Amino acid sequence: MGEPWVDRERLADAADLFAEKVDVLLDRVVDSAIGPARAHSADQLRDDSEARLLTRIAIAHRAGVDPVLDVQRALRVGMTWEQIGDATGIGASPARTRWSTDQPVEGTSDNRSRRRRSVDDQQMSMW
Repeated sequence: MGEPWVDRERLADAADLFAEKVDVLLDRVVDSAIGPARAHSADQLRDDSEARLLTRIAIAHRAGVDPVLDVQRALRVGMTWEQIGDATGIGASPARTRWSTDQPVEGTSDNRSRRRRSVDDQQMSMW
């Protein structure tokens, strides 16, 4: 029957809001760690984007937030498991074991959502 205080829709909305706030905060922390983007050419933009993405992965992992969506973005733009493993400090093989998937995680478009609906509709990937 469930608890009388549980409104699943409100919990899902609150979880989405929380995930969005965490994502924005992570971007701000990356800015404070490596500075805001200052690319002046396409090559600089690509290099800056890669550095920012690896920094997001590193910070999220160290903070206990699952960086699975950023890991998938990194792989899509051609980064290697070695780069991801170095960023997280766990090495390429453990990184691949931890975040490799044959099935893309829902929400992997750049909507920046941190929720994973493929596991459980009420579970956030960061916990």
